[in-house]
Amino acid sequence: MPDPITNQLTICITGTLDGPAVVDISAVLSLAPEPPEPTPPPDEDTAPLCVRIDYGGASYVYDEVLGVDLGDYHEPSGHFVQRCVLCTLPDLPGFRVMFRRDRGAVQRDEVVFELGGLWDGEPANMDAYTATIMRGPSTLAVVQAPAHYWHCRWRWQSWPRPIIYQPDSCAHALPPYSEALFGDAIPLSIPRVYAGPMDLAGIQPYIPGTGERDDIGLFTEGQAEYLCTGSDTAWASVQAWLEGAGTIPLHFRDDRTHAPLDWVQYPNATMYNPNGADPFISNPPGGLVTLDVAHEGSFAFLPFLLTGDPYALEAMQFTVVYNVVMATPGARAKYNVGNGVRACAWTLRALAQAAEMTPDTVPSWLLPRGIFKSRMDDERDWFMSSYVNSAVEPAVNLSLVGDSAGSIASPPLPAGTWMAVWQEDFLTTVVGWIVGMGHEDWRPILEWKCCDVMARTNGTSGWTRAVPTLYAMALRSASDAPYASNWAVCWDLNVSIQPDVCVYDDPDAIPDTLNLTYPSYALGALALAARAGVPQAQACYDWLLSELQRCTNASRYPRRKWAMASPAGY
Repeated sequence: MPDPITNQLTICITGTLDGPAVVDISAVLSLAPEPPEPTPPPDEDTAPLCVRIDYGGASYVYDEVLGVDLGDYHEPSGHFVQRCVLCTLPDLPGFRVMFRRDRGAVQRDEVVFELGGLWDGEPANMDAYTATIMRGPSTLAVVQAPAHYWHCRWRWQSWPRPIIYQPDSCAHALPPYSEALFGDAIPLSIPRVYAGPMDLAGIQPYIPGTGERDDIGLFTEGQAEYLCTGSDTAWASVQAWLEGAGTIPLHFRDDRTHAPLDWVQYPNATMYNPNGADPFISNPPGGLVTLDVAHEGSFAFLPFLLTGDPYALEAMQFTVVYNVVMATPGARAKYNVGNGVRACAWTLRALAQAAEMTPDTVPSWLLPRGIFKSRMDDERDWFMSSYVNSAVEPAVNLSLVGDSAGSIASPPLPAGTWMAVWQEDFLTTVVGWIVGMGHEDWRPILEWKCCDVMARTNGTSGWTRAVPTLYAMALRSASDAPYASNWAVCWDLNVSIQPDVCVYDDPDAIPDTLNLTYPSYALGALALAARAGVPQAQACYDWLLSELQRCTNASRYPRRKWAMASPAGY
């Protein structure tokens, strides 16, 4: 029997052996119960994160445990849930660390570093610092930041978000790119690599720079290449430019609400002039990037569409906020037409992206979808009243949003007489893309707007389609003269003023000397108009595509970002 106190049992065994000796053996056997399971140590994969910033001879520790939980982002189809915990320190005003870890069994870690506020801290760039990212005693990464510019950001992530939606399943939101149109006649784009904090990965730092560039267009050249080829190299470029875009100083986060600035709540927020601004948003000198809405790239839409990465959604929202507040409060209703038709096109593209992609329910660190949808509706109404239903020239005659007012003298074209008609094709492309995504309320605008590109390519309007796109197109002979009343008059006017650029041998054949860049913009506009079912757009597209294919060779070719198929070849 076991002793009830000691829980021990004594067993005595007596045995007789073949010899004379008698042996007694006693053994004490422990009957102690099985010890309890030891308490497991904290799981290193789920323990809180912290960041140490070594800067200017001092160290600053940002601890996830001490941060403010801003709420979870739920990927709408249930692929992941990402939390967001904000940490700030008074000793580094304007510097924010956001811990964004995925909930669930599969852990993905992300830490976002931002500098800049609207009320917190005076605008000032930071010099070099070291960010050490830790979980408990383990160091996950040590990142050297060569600088950090005001209103810029970067992130560390344990791994990039993978593609969860294939392009075929997102066809309604993508231009109908097709590698079959030109194939390997178009060279591959330059592979882009993101080197770390404050790197641009090849994005043009002087954004107002003119000329055809890989980083501008409805989509970038690398994005179009990925959609055409599916190559890993192109996808790496897509991801690199998403990260590089963090170095563009337009990340205006409201340090009271922690979301991108709500321009409705702050109708006097502006970058334009401090007088009467609330708040006045400024960037200190010394940054890498010069901002400009007229040459604005689209770096976040495709990554978000395919991966669901909320960092990319945030980037789209920041871009829209910048596009609004870069103007004076009184000029917001003009929707950047004052900065050129291409500015109107790219800001509309950014707005449509945010309105289309923002989920109906978002956490506090994102703006709600309604603010973008409301502005989209305002823009639609503005286009309808200002252009589609207007008797203003040249809109009523030629379906043009731009006009010649303000154009400088560009011999032989006098001041106030000409405009860049190829920018109109940017706008037509954007409106066609919006309708293609299902926004039927924009169809009247598309049907009105694409009349100009069809007039330049149908061969029946009076405009000679062998020269579909002039770089500078005259609209009138003098700044006080009437506008051309139709496309035939417009063609004759340009022949009389600048005959050297109106040369052709066959009115239905693009001449061998014509730059293919500008007609390729028209191809994209016509492809999306035809995709939306606009009458006559398909015939114009077919002619222009055949001519561009005929003229394309090793040294003369369009870009992939305009190589869009029409419904007949899609």
